[in-house]
Amino acid sequence: MSTPSASPAMSGEVSGLDGMPRPGGPPLTSHVMLASSGGRDSLGALVRLSHWRDEGRFARLSVIHVDHGLHPDAPDWAEIAREQTQAHGCPFELCRVTVKRASVGSGRGSTEAAARDARYRALDAAMTEAASNDPDHLPVLVTAHHADDQAETILLALMRGSGGQGLSGMSAWRSRGAFAHWRPFLETPRDELEAVARSSGLSWVDDPANDDPGFARNHLRHYVLHELRTFWPDAVGRIRTSAQRLVMEQGLLGELAEIDADQSLDGPTLDWGKAAALPPHRQCNLLRQWLARLGCLPPPPERLGEWLTQLRRAASDRQPLLEWPGGQLRRYRDQIHWLQVLPEPTRAVDWPVDQHCLVLEGGREICRRPTRVGGDKGVLLRQSVDEWRVRQVGGSERLRPAEARPSMPIKQWFQDQGIPPWERPAAIGVEIGGQLAAVLACEHWLVDAAFQPQAGDPAWALVEGCQSGQV
Repeated sequence: MSTPSASPAMSGEVSGLDGMPRPGGPPLTSHVMLASSGGRDSLGALVRLSHWRDEGRFARLSVIHVDHGLHPDAPDWAEIAREQTQAHGCPFELCRVTVKRASVGSGRGSTEAAARDARYRALDAAMTEAASNDPDHLPVLVTAHHADDQAETILLALMRGSGGQGLSGMSAWRSRGAFAHWRPFLETPRDELEAVARSSGLSWVDDPANDDPGFARNHLRHYVLHELRTFWPDAVGRIRTSAQRLVMEQGLLGELAEIDADQSLDGPTLDWGKAAALPPHRQCNLLRQWLARLGCLPPPPERLGEWLTQLRRAASDRQPLLEWPGGQLRRYRDQIHWLQVLPEPTRAVDWPVDQHCLVLEGGREICRRPTRVGGDKGVLLRQSVDEWRVRQVGGSERLRPAEARPSMPIKQWFQDQGIPPWERPAAIGVEIGGQLAAVLACEHWLVDAAFQPQAGDPAWALVEGCQSGQV
């Protein structure tokens, strides 16, 4: 840890929010939650944020410190972060996480990435709990990323061969599920935040990992940026200016993608009928902008180009696959699907008659509640005392959709409903008394006529994804 030396006090003037995408920062009713390591950057951010809170720029300010359990001094660091928080009259929350260390030979960066993932999962959980406890003050996550961090991020992207999106750097605002992540200090140099931290007279954490040149970011910070500044004193500012121009250009490319798509780019499925006639470079841009909108790491440009070539040459009934760490791209009919992971196949499990909700592997949940025909809009099955079971279904099995109609193979029903082949193993078959009664696939239901209740009959209403406490 380090105790700062004496330095002139701040003038008390709070600097403006240069580069913010909306004036004044978050809504006035927001609960700003600072993710603090207890380091000098976090302390400087806390001082600034506490001034803004006192000026009424947002309603509440609290601090979250995540203990990764990777360093023996971690408890001391948590205590320093707590003392900083108490000095500024803020609530403090300590979150402890378990980080899986990298295996031998996988590199220290693997542990660093695992720690980052664990940290953000804990922060997301903290925001969800805060919103539940105080719905009138929705949380906004703040991190102390500053202008030097931005320059390092852009240089790292350059060394990875990234395109315009990666070289645009971090954005001041980004979504985190139902909440927002705000980086208000991206225009603030590291030295300025450190001066603010020193003016507080408080101690801060010095993590020795920040000085380890074995990490790429540290090497850039201590060697590359330092060397650049000897020739270009405003190297960080120059890098930031280039990134800002790239942000503008990416905005134009995003608008072009929306024109080419002629649809919303916010869902995991993209209609490809119109896009199939676009030139290859416009197709690449459309897919990359769409994946960026989904928050997905894009595939390498050369692999994306190869996949698009396969797509153009493949017969319409083929499903070319592109798989990379960011997920999968697959085509089915005239649609492109992005999947993070393949759906879990349904495994057979008994459904006791006294159990309303059944949780399947992968967290999927299917529930039933008693009702009568005409009294519920759910999918209805007649009530019976027979045993229930949930299992996978085979394409050759048959169900009869209505009394006056012949039975049909499940495979044909899948095709009629447009269920992609990779979703079919995850279809849920509901078996009653040893007989297949209903099938659920991608929110589509098929109930066999023998199990359809008549008007006024007691019935079960089936729904997917309900919460157990609601039935």
